[in-house]
Amino acid sequence: MSAWLHFALPVIAEILFFSAAIYCVFRAQKNRIYPALWQFLIFKAGFASIVLLEGFVRRLHLITGPHFYSIYVLTYWPCFLITGILALRVMHEMFRHAVRSIPGVQQMGRSIFFWAIAVSAVLASASGTTAHASGVSLLLAAGQIIARSQSVLALCLLAFLAFASNKLGVSFGSRIFGVTFGFGLMAVGDLVNSALLTRTNLDSGAQFAFEAVYLASIAIWCVYFLRPEPARRLVTMASTSSLMQWNEIALRLGNPTGQVAVSYPPSFMNDVIHLVNTVMGPQGFPATAVSGRPPGPMAG
Repeated sequence: MSAWLHFALPVIAEILFFSAAIYCVFRAQKNRIYPALWQFLIFKAGFASIVLLEGFVRRLHLITGPHFYSIYVLTYWPCFLITGILALRVMHEMFRHAVRSIPGVQQMGRSIFFWAIAVSAVLASASGTTAHASGVSLLLAAGQIIARSQSVLALCLLAFLAFASNKLGVSFGSRIFGVTFGFGLMAVGDLVNSALLTRTNLDSGAQFAFEAVYLASIAIWCVYFLRPEPARRLVTMASTSSLMQWNEIALRLGNPTGQVAVSYPPSFMNDVIHLVNTVMGPQGFPATAVSGRPPGPMAG
């Protein structure tokens, strides 16, 4: 297989699979219910089309090699970074739909995802900022950190749905679980791929395996959106359930309790001064001492 076909065939396959996923989501009329997923699919299809167009331009020798490399870097890594951010938004969207019956946990999850993205951005800037760092190296480091953070969050969310599906009423046939499972499969392939790339160059067989895993993840989304989704179960939980306790804690953290204004009445201090004068006398001594009687409870 020539180098051109080795480059073009995976990209064409991604365009076809993402286009099929877009059709399946639109056919199921879920593009408005899952707007983050809809935007992710459209962006990925457009991103792959741009990469293929750049390859065709290079194939026709319309630009030189150095110019092609510069254009490729300046388009690939910003799009790669945006893809990671959109994937994080999809993860948050799936989490929000999974725990929509537990508003406290849903509200806490919004803060967790926000801080996860913020920490990822800080780590990306810190790892890419060196004495000899350029704009390209900083962008590359940011894209890698965001991608790895998205992969870890996808695996964590998949594990959460796998263990808490019965309590949340989300079955394994739900589209929420299907989308998360697809991202989890992608995350495994991305993490293994990045770990191997740091050690040695991958041969064509390994690249084919990772591409197959990637396309299989998109195919899973197509299957889940083509088949009818089972109705979500109504789940009852005891008031002493740990999940309900976490929900109560999260609600209290997000919604502060009411405040009560406490003030002294205008005559309060006057009453206090009058009481002290009555008990202690005008010279600061007990009033009973003025009358010649010894102070204390035994006087009388």
